[in-house]
Amino acid sequence: MTWNGKLRWGRTDPVTKTLRELEKIIKKKNDIKWLGKRMMAKRGDPVAKAFAGSLHACHDTEFSTVGKFSSSSFGTASYVRRGDGKQGYLAGLQNYSNLTLRMLPWEEHAKRGMYFFSWKGGFVCTGPDPNPPDEWVTDVLSRSRFDFVIKESEGNKIWHTKDVNFSDVKDSVSTGNGFVKLSFKKGQIVAIGFDSIETITKKESSFIHHLALSMLPPFLPSIVDIEGVWIPEGWPLDKEMSKETKENVGKIIDAWQGLTMNEGVIAKAIKRSILDSIDEGLIINSKWIGELEYEKILEALSDNAGSVGERELAGHILTSCVENISNEDEGLRINARGEISERKTPTVEVIEGASCGDILTALWEDYGLSALESIGISGDEGEQIWEKQNKKPKPFGTFLKGLDSARESAKLTSRFTTKVGELGGATGQIHDLVRIGLMDGLGKAERMATARHDSIDKAAASWAWLLAVGRSTGQEWHFDGDARNRATAWMNATKELVKSGENLLSCEDNQVPEMKKSWDDAIAQLRRDIGEN
Repeated sequence: MTWNGKLRWGRTDPVTKTLRELEKIIKKKNDIKWLGKRMMAKRGDPVAKAFAGSLHACHDTEFSTVGKFSSSSFGTASYVRRGDGKQGYLAGLQNYSNLTLRMLPWEEHAKRGMYFFSWKGGFVCTGPDPNPPDEWVTDVLSRSRFDFVIKESEGNKIWHTKDVNFSDVKDSVSTGNGFVKLSFKKGQIVAIGFDSIETITKKESSFIHHLALSMLPPFLPSIVDIEGVWIPEGWPLDKEMSKETKENVGKIIDAWQGLTMNEGVIAKAIKRSILDSIDEGLIINSKWIGELEYEKILEALSDNAGSVGERELAGHILTSCVENISNEDEGLRINARGEISERKTPTVEVIEGASCGDILTALWEDYGLSALESIGISGDEGEQIWEKQNKKPKPFGTFLKGLDSARESAKLTSRFTTKVGELGGATGQIHDLVRIGLMDGLGKAERMATARHDSIDKAAASWAWLLAVGRSTGQEWHFDGDARNRATAWMNATKELVKSGENLLSCEDNQVPEMKKSWDDAIAQLRRDIGEN
């Protein structure tokens, strides 16, 4: 081991003191008796004690006591147990070819502020100044799990993986999938692409672990600054990320170089941190859309599963959602199951894997009406279509295929001046049965009419409707005599209401006002006959 450090004049560094002790032992290497005393000494340098024990063992013809040292950080090795030296020190001194383990005997010196660097071509202590030799950087990178391309810029070497553009490294910008940039204090730069970082197998050791354990203490911030370089597609190169974003990315980098975060998830963690901090616009599949132009949204949705119609409607519903969310304190995130979760920033995000149908499902209740208005379906017609899909949702592919018929149905429904459920009493029961029979079919209305009734008036109203539309045959057993008798007096008014409804649906547009009045008059007459004025 070589000492390259410097201290103030008049001071002797602890490493030099230990090296002097080792030199004394080397001079006595053939004095077995002296080595035996030194390796058992209660005082003195602990590294020298272990070294004396190791040299003493060299004189044995057979080794009877062999131990196995194991450390999660420094590795595993066999060693001869001799003397009172620490096991790790004995293992490190006896396995000098182990580039990591040989640093272990110097751990106490490292705790006192000394820095050590170990590589195939040397083992150096640079004293209190963490100043790794150029050879150390070159060797450590060559033995890592990455294949680097080496170039120079302004006299400094730059190592980068093949999935990183050299110009991006120089300018610290990301035009691709992003990278981690390591800037050594001596000017060397290393750039590792996110794609390369994510491809790690169980057999391969972590790069940051490999780098940190080639020095002692394994404190990388003392020799290198690390940053994550990535911006989402669509984010302007001249638009800076917020201070909070940089701090959050810094925490991830700290966890990585502190050996507390799995290297394989670093890229995803950095991307997620940056995306979560964006507080404006729309994010689709990690692409950022700042200006809400419909065509840009459609382009961003091109990779999301769904038909052309679903994609177009999803574009409209996202536009409505973002316009509303931008005024709120929190945003929302849509996942691949069509579920919504909150974002801490007022941004709408569509996670990769979410289909256009998932987007529509998630946002339909709140923004479906606005989306329909965007494609020209508004007013009562739009409300009818929105409400029907909201109450009994169909797959949006099916919904859009039937949109023309739904629009026609909504257009006809909007002709009625009264809604289902709007009127009460027996009049309301007859009205609802007439409406449902005309719009949804007599079969559905008949099932409602013959269902259990909670009052004699509703039973009578149902029987009156069955008589009026000719569906009473064989249904008498559902109704008692009083209900049937009462319904007889209401049958004519019910028939008039049915006829008015049929005329309202079949008339020309210019006749609608007249037919609406006829419908209202028929309801008024029904009220009088029932006695519910």
